[in-house]
Amino acid sequence: MARRQAANAIQLKSIECFMPEEKPKPVVPVPVAPRPDNGQGAVVVERKAVRTKPPRMYQVLMLNDDYTPMEFVVMVLQQYFARDLETATLIMLKIHHEGRAVCGVYPKDVAATKVELVVAAARRVGHPLQCTMEAA
Repeated sequence: MARRQAANAIQLKSIECFMPEEKPKPVVPVPVAPRPDNGQGAVVVERKAVRTKPPRMYQVLMLNDDYTPMEFVVMVLQQYFARDLETATLIMLKIHHEGRAVCGVYPKDVAATKVELVVAAARRVGHPLQCTMEAA
């Protein structure tokens, strides 16, 4: 036990010799006189809120032909454009009388997908139904 106390005392003395007796003085920044920058100084950039633009929209159009049955056009409008029977019938009649009508307005990739689905469905059953898209 006495050896431990002696060893601890030696360790404390060796630690004390490395410790400064006075408290360190606080570091005070030295004032620096401003230098003229002659237009070459630092530039402060302010952060602006980045706003993304909404995607460009495209109209999906169906074109009239003399061979595709009206019932098929109504079914396509209901299935691929989520139209109720009454709205699908009105769009189909507009296609029939005016030669074309807007089925929906979507972002470019969605519009392109809908055009492909409609054309593929028409080809599967042998109808020449035309469906296109154009910028809204």
